[in-house]
Amino acid sequence: MVVIKKFENVIPVDFGEFELKFVTSDENVIKLANVEEKAGKVKDIIDELKGTTEDIKLIYDLAKELWIDLFDEETFEKVYNLYNKSCMPTLLAVFQTLRGITQELGNSYSPDKLIKYLNIDHA
Repeated sequence: MVVIKKFENVIPVDFGEFELKFVTSDENVIKLANVEEKAGKVKDIIDELKGTTEDIKLIYDLAKELWIDLFDEETFEKVYNLYNKSCMPTLLAVFQTLRGITQELGNSYSPDKLIKYLNIDHA
């Protein structure tokens, strides 16, 4: 009999007060790539900031959109409440989350790991 150990495909995101779990399904990895692409356009949005209270709405909307695209609206609300309903740290947290998940994906799913597991001599 062959016993297959289930491969853990969840990346935890620890906020101290709660933990998110990013499931590395094909669908979520595609969503991650799309969110990273949106986040890459933040410089354009920042360039539009005028130093007024209207900026708060722009930053809030961006943070909310990125969190919802990556997880869901409930996650956005949790993170927003964690940061005392302040949009800037909520936005910064989504950038940290994106960077962390991307790094973990790179560490977990590298071709070298697959080659090592398959015991293939690739030199």
